[in-house]
Amino acid sequence: MEKKRAVKIVACVLAVLLALMMRAAPVLLVWSQFSDFYTESQHLARVQRRAERRYLGEGSEYTGLTVYPLYNEEEELEYALIELQPQGFMYVIIRDVDLSFLGGMSMYTRSDETPTAWTPYRKVDGKEVAFTDENGEPICYSESHFKVAGIENERRYLLRTPSGYIPAVKRGEQYLDLVDGKLIDYDPNAHSGTYASAGIIFWAMGSYLDL
Repeated sequence: MEKKRAVKIVACVLAVLLALMMRAAPVLLVWSQFSDFYTESQHLARVQRRAERRYLGEGSEYTGLTVYPLYNEEEELEYALIELQPQGFMYVIIRDVDLSFLGGMSMYTRSDETPTAWTPYRKVDGKEVAFTDENGEPICYSESHFKVAGIENERRYLLRTPSGYIPAVKRGEQYLDLVDGKLIDYDPNAHSGTYASAGIIFWAMGSYLDL
């Protein structure tokens, strides 16, 4: 008799918990579409899983990848960097809300359709002058700005400017612009063209760049 009563009590408790979960499920489903629902480590894990599915499938030219967090000037996680092996990289923006279920952008959007390359340059009299090799040819890197600069255990930043994004690390109260290697006093409202930027673009419409 006591055993049957205990079983009934357990069944009732489970039924109540299940009912509460079913009522909470729609709320959790909606809330999970917002980036604040996830911790930094969860965001990076989600980016990692998506990147592995996209870039490490059967027949892929890539042998592995690493995901790094990128912060804005407010020290908030807003972007991620995917370093591909043996070479290649991709920047990702972490959007405030996932609209993919409505046909819009997902929470994680790539900066380009395929891994890209870049050329370091400096500003000279308002013009962009590329760094060149011993033959006078523009230098081109297929690895990220951070990897080329040898950044390992430092906090990585992606700073927004009117003319583009600056991959950077902090040096005291200043930032080291990894496009031209100069220390800058960063001002998000500085005149367009003040800084050497990376030409990174995160499109605000369409879903073909979803990670």
